[in-house]
Amino acid sequence: MNRYKLEWKVGYTSDPSILPDKWVNASVPGAVQLDWASAEGWPHFWQDGDVGRYAWMEKVYWVYETTLPRLEELDGKRLFFVSGGVDYRFLVRVGDRTVHGQEGMFRRVELDLTDVAKGGETLEVVVFPIPDSGLGEGRIEASHSVKPAVSYGWDFHPRLVPTGIWRETFLELRSAQHIKELEFDYVVEDDFSVVKLDISVELSCLASGVFEWSLVDSEGEVVDGETVNLDQQSIVDGACEVHDPDLWWPRGYGDQSMYFLAVSLHGENGELLDTKRRRIGFRSCRLVMNEGAWEESPEMPKSRSVAAMTLEVNGKRIFVKGSNWVAPDVFPGVVGEDAYRPLLEKAASCHFNLLRCWGGSAVGKPSFFEQCDRLGLMVWQDFPLACNCYSESPEFLDTLGQEAAAIVKQLKGHPCVVIWCGGNELFNSWSGMTDQSKAIRLLNKKCYELDPDTPFLPTSPIMGVGHGGYLFRDQLGKECFEVFQTARNSAYVEFGIPGPASVEKLRSLIPEDQLFPPRSEGVWRQRHGFGAWECDEGSWLCMDTVERYFGRPESIEELVVWGQLMQAEGLKGLYEEARRQKPYCSMAINWCFNEPWPAAANNSIISWPCEPKPALRAVRQSCRPTLASARVKRFSWKAGDLFEAELWMLHDGPNSVKGDRVEAYLRFGDDESFVLGWYFDALEEGENRVGPVLRFRVPEIEEQTFKLILRVEGRPDWNSEYDFCFLARAN
Repeated sequence: MNRYKLEWKVGYTSDPSILPDKWVNASVPGAVQLDWASAEGWPHFWQDGDVGRYAWMEKVYWVYETTLPRLEELDGKRLFFVSGGVDYRFLVRVGDRTVHGQEGMFRRVELDLTDVAKGGETLEVVVFPIPDSGLGEGRIEASHSVKPAVSYGWDFHPRLVPTGIWRETFLELRSAQHIKELEFDYVVEDDFSVVKLDISVELSCLASGVFEWSLVDSEGEVVDGETVNLDQQSIVDGACEVHDPDLWWPRGYGDQSMYFLAVSLHGENGELLDTKRRRIGFRSCRLVMNEGAWEESPEMPKSRSVAAMTLEVNGKRIFVKGSNWVAPDVFPGVVGEDAYRPLLEKAASCHFNLLRCWGGSAVGKPSFFEQCDRLGLMVWQDFPLACNCYSESPEFLDTLGQEAAAIVKQLKGHPCVVIWCGGNELFNSWSGMTDQSKAIRLLNKKCYELDPDTPFLPTSPIMGVGHGGYLFRDQLGKECFEVFQTARNSAYVEFGIPGPASVEKLRSLIPEDQLFPPRSEGVWRQRHGFGAWECDEGSWLCMDTVERYFGRPESIEELVVWGQLMQAEGLKGLYEEARRQKPYCSMAINWCFNEPWPAAANNSIISWPCEPKPALRAVRQSCRPTLASARVKRFSWKAGDLFEAELWMLHDGPNSVKGDRVEAYLRFGDDESFVLGWYFDALEEGENRVGPVLRFRVPEIEEQTFKLILRVEGRPDWNSEYDFCFLARAN
């Protein structure tokens, strides 16, 4: 096949039947906002933060235009227009003819233009104004579409709604006989000794000739294959059994073994007409009831109180440690492998084994899932619905069904995708949906039809699952440590502690005369430092909380140090507490991992584009497979208080580890004191162990913090440290 890159220009019009008065060069994939801003010489939106200047772009039609190349000698081949996705509703025109219309950004477009196009004609993609339900402003505007709601404004995302050609788009010259679609399904036998693979190929037309397929392992050895002599047929099926398969495992549990499925189509004279190659990873996965969950509903005829939330992969129960992933840019069209790779490698370095792809954002591009396959990062994939009561109109459900089918077909071959979910917070009071909502029933149906062996959840949270909290100290005065230590959830799928960006990042965003002290207006508010979350006017900088523990900061440097320390220590405590609550608790997934544009403060542990906050190191410590841990009831202490810490050994690894001795020390200033020693016995696979309680009277000190240090003899990689606040005055 020959591909032809297209040179595009773009312009806007109030009437799609009238061409734009002005054209500018367009980058594809991308977004019309970026093209127009570039042509006008505007600074990048993330630099000056003036997103309001883009508002008018939501209400007009945008026309992409290119010229078709002159291909006088097609030699029996067919000319196709191919696009991975256009955001959101659009038409495709060749000359004065409309050849395609579509609503939905996730369905691939493949149009045979051979019989309608002549060389030198114009090809146009007309993009409609953004979806608007007409029910109000903000995320509710997205409630009648499958447009990701986050772009309508969120507590970490500006109101800036992308539109345009957002995935790879090109012309392709194909043989008249070519491979139209390659699909496969497999079943891993219960004893994991055999994988049964079924292959189905749809050809472009009734074909004669030869079709070949082969399955190759990671060492290049052919496992099985077949040559089929075609007799005027357009469907070809194949099947094989893989004995003693190399399974794909999540990170920390085994290798990420992959196979390669290669198919080829040959003409009657043996000439190669088309070929495709797909990577396959074999694994089984399911959600099972958490240990002890059935015991919560002994009264008859009461049903279960919680949903099945323990993830089992290849027959092994996995404690999920991970984070919520959001699109790494406001404009997902500009995101590719170069943006995904460093972020995902940092996620892997944190000992994460799963990322929840949050339903407010766009579904990632293929390179995202390829990287997750390689790194052993499982993916919980929400469909792009969030925090709305979605329409039940036939038109919406038709679009949703087609978009969902496209998403599942594109992703189901990736072994990393282990959970499908209807969307984010759809059963909450602000959304008002239930399991009887037609959108939920439709998504469940599509997943069952297309990928029946991958679990489906209607939404998150669901019965027994926790979302929140999102503050170090909540509106009732409870610290995050108390909130979690008194909670009982089958899974913690969102929890967060806010923290500011680095001083360097803040200086790049905020003018020096507004930098310090922070003001609850202007750039600080625009960058989510104040009033970001409707539940707390101080979010996400949380100045009042910082001042409660450390007093009024005297510089921006001091504010950042204390704010980042609280985020790091808070998340450290929450991850470890979730792990202590297993096996009833099965997941610890914080909100959130990354951010789509540079924020002054929020719950992310990485600043845009890929700058770790200190919280990343803290989370890495708390998610190690094995570590000494301390359960401490609160963060702040005064002289004379009896400091208490319950010692634990946490172990999530797939193997047993031998016992050893933990020594606990407290460091006040330069003075380090041995407090307690504890010998623990060997830990079996996935076993935690609770130890003694350390007690120590807090002395008077000059410093504002002190440390608890846990050291394991001969295993420095299991050591842990915790920082606490010393209150020198009455609170």
